[in-house]
Amino acid sequence: MNIIGTPLALADFERYVQALRFGPWQPTHVVIHHCSAPSLAQRPQGFQPEHMRNLKSYYEGKGWSAGPHLFIDEHHAWLFSPLTARGVHAISFNATSWGLEMLGDFDSEEPWSGRGLAVLTHTARIAAILLKKIHRDESAILFHRDDPRTTKTCPGTRVNKARFLALVEQALHAT
Repeated sequence: MNIIGTPLALADFERYVQALRFGPWQPTHVVIHHCSAPSLAQRPQGFQPEHMRNLKSYYEGKGWSAGPHLFIDEHHAWLFSPLTARGVHAISFNATSWGLEMLGDFDSEEPWSGRGLAVLTHTARIAAILLKKIHRDESAILFHRDDPRTTKTCPGTRVNKARFLALVEQALHAT
């Protein structure tokens, strides 16, 4: 499993994405997830390097060749699987999309205030950077729950898609 595990702040992430060169695989969509576990309460300081190592072990234990592309908290986008290769995150969407895992359990935690909103806003900015790279707009955002082959609520029942897409659209037009 090729796990990168590097945390990047927004400006560094944007520079990293601008330098990406695609080979035979190029995404057409971005799929939004929430970790569910760990929750925001379980990670008061956001993700740390040991969390990425634990996640690496978790995905390897499932026998997966990769995992989601990014794990996002309110401060960093943690590179997890290469952005130039197919990840494993949503069965119907793996072949054509990047997978972004937000820190939090948005079935039970509030996504529209406090840390929840900070994570959602940061994720929207990260998604906007990726969409610009592939010359797409917010219509290329999918939620994991949009996958017809799952019954998951991901990225959480409290995350309203129209409201999240408005955050992405705002981020797309901010620069």
